[in-house]
Amino acid sequence: MGLTLSRWHTSSYETDADIVEETELLGRIADVLPPERDAEVVVVTSGRRVDSALLDRAPSARWVLTTTSGSDHLDLPELRSRGVGAARLPEARRDAVVETSLWLMLEGLRRGATLRARAASGVWARPELPHLDMRMLHGHRIGVVGLGVIGRRMAEVLAFLGADVWGSDPRGVPDGVREADPADMVARCAAVSLHCALTPSSRGLVGAPLLARAHPGLVLVNTARGALVDVGSAVAALRDGRLAALGLDVFATEPYPHLARDAAVPGLTLLPHAAGFHVGLNRSVREGLHRAVAAISSGEEPPHIL
Repeated sequence: MGLTLSRWHTSSYETDADIVEETELLGRIADVLPPERDAEVVVVTSGRRVDSALLDRAPSARWVLTTTSGSDHLDLPELRSRGVGAARLPEARRDAVVETSLWLMLEGLRRGATLRARAASGVWARPELPHLDMRMLHGHRIGVVGLGVIGRRMAEVLAFLGADVWGSDPRGVPDGVREADPADMVARCAAVSLHCALTPSSRGLVGAPLLARAHPGLVLVNTARGALVDVGSAVAALRDGRLAALGLDVFATEPYPHLARDAAVPGLTLLPHAAGFHVGLNRSVREGLHRAVAAISSGEEPPHIL
């Protein structure tokens, strides 16, 4: 076949049977080598850092494919300096991330934590509803920071549900989305959802300075990259009533070391980097890899180049 491929890491959710199926599928278009062998196409997950040390062990590499949406585990300058291409598979998790982001957003806007707490204490909270500031997506400004594959789908879904979608992305915003910077969003939107890549300019984007601009009814959601948010500052803002709700799926350090402590904070929802997972994820990853490898084997560029 000519084209060689090797896996350099697997995710915890991938079983031996999944890898066998993947090997059989990719074996129709490439020679699949044992794990961590020098190959023209190297497949990794976010658990494997791709840097000079790895590339020295795979001198034949022409492409690195990550099975993930995020790519901050790839040393892109090093890859480019060696003439090695890189691509990711955001579509495998796209809709699951969007659904999770919507859930976390609605949890805050509809005051789910407050209503559950009332029920747990035996209180029928219906008389309190006019005082809970329960809002809908429809008719409200909702901010989306990052309008790549996942962020654009998030914006589409929000618009379908009747939200006034505000967006921020260095590459521009699609039709129907009002361009705004994150500072304007936190000051004027009912909710803001992060979907941007982790870059030097976005690292620590949501910290004390930005949170100082937030209005007290804001719902903030991060299902993108953990280091976008200074979690300590965000939780402090929530505790102090400077945020209405906070939903976090990703953290700069995982597992998040203060999980038990912070889980009790009213209005805070913590997830274990679960937004992208779904029952069909293994199949979606296989199909995404197949499309990417098929393109490379045909002399074309794979989708979602970095």
